[in-house]
Amino acid sequence: MNNITRPISLWCALIIGCLLAPVVQAGAEQPIIHGAMIREAKLQGFSLHYHLLDWKERNLLMKGMEGMEMPGMDRSGKATHHLLLYLGGADGKSIPAAKVGFQVTAPDGSVQKTLTMGMQGGYGADVAMPAKGTYGIKMKADLGEKPIVDEFAIVLK
Repeated sequence: MNNITRPISLWCALIIGCLLAPVVQAGAEQPIIHGAMIREAKLQGFSLHYHLLDWKERNLLMKGMEGMEMPGMDRSGKATHHLLLYLGGADGKSIPAAKVGFQVTAPDGSVQKTLTMGMQGGYGADVAMPAKGTYGIKMKADLGEKPIVDEFAIVLK
């Protein structure tokens, strides 16, 4: 190679590597993270990462799934957010075979329960959180052994 083609070849390799990096990462066992993280915890050797998406973010995430019926999808028109749990094992890899449910208690004391849908390395459900105030969230994950139960509260402003 001459002095001109060597730098060009290096730049081309660098550009191609940068373009392919997201493809390689997407095939990895780490989930693609969506929404704002609202809680991070470790329980019974598992890592729990909760994220909350507003309705616009949720619709982008669900693009192409219109008309499908899955656990956790709201058909009432009352949902305002999408609650996601990324559940990881001790090795940091996502857990693909869990059955996860949420119970959300609104500031007025009303309770909604929902199972989740598993997708993109996480478990999510549409939830109604229309009012400002403190919401209680309880999560139960059944992994076939002892269930994991987590409870916390968030404040929507």
